[in-house]
Amino acid sequence: MLEAIFSWVFETWYNAFIALLLFFNVLYWSVTGTGILVFRYLVRKRGLTKVANHHLYAGQLRTEIGQSMRSILVFSLQGILIQQGIKQGWFQISYELNWWLLPQIIALFFWNEIHFYFSHALLHTRFMMRHIHKVHHQSKEPTLFSTFSFHWIEAFLLGTVIVFPLLIFPFQALAILSLPVMSLVINLLGHCNYDFFSQHAPEHLLKFSYRHSMHHKKGKGNLGFLLPWLDKIFNTTVKNIS
Repeated sequence: MLEAIFSWVFETWYNAFIALLLFFNVLYWSVTGTGILVFRYLVRKRGLTKVANHHLYAGQLRTEIGQSMRSILVFSLQGILIQQGIKQGWFQISYELNWWLLPQIIALFFWNEIHFYFSHALLHTRFMMRHIHKVHHQSKEPTLFSTFSFHWIEAFLLGTVIVFPLLIFPFQALAILSLPVMSLVINLLGHCNYDFFSQHAPEHLLKFSYRHSMHHKKGKGNLGFLLPWLDKIFNTTVKNIS
């Protein structure tokens, strides 16, 4: 059945565009809505607290949602490029379902971390920050709706994360589907502005939400997605976090 769905989606460019437009909208609203409910519960029942970063501006949520819808449109247009790549034989997808699925998901997780770090570093160069990435950094205090709130060029850049894996290896279809799902979930956790592990130091592996909130507050450093390792290797960790 999965093969039949993928075959229909990538049969024509307009099938790909419509399918991905629906997919990313459902993903964005379902993950964000679930996050809102879960965090409200954790605040009420477990005493979950916000990171000390309180800089919401008037109309921020409305702006973030509008920019996220634009990003979803860009991701959907990129689906046309993927459709053409499959049609031309540049990209291969496996429809097998076996034990290789888990290692492939893990490999895509680490690739997502690497791609995000270096894309993010590029976005923090002077020109890109001044003209492109500043759109995302309008949200000095990130929210659950900040996840896709990008300039369209940044959305295109981040959306290329799937291209290299498709070029080099026939990943299983479920592994490919897992990439945008886990990416958005991690993105949501990074932008929710809650301090899940307040007892740990900022460099602790589990303090990713705090680190990314401080990235928005300071406007630099902490370029990694979930893992802090690349920031440590390239010395881009925010110093003197407070």
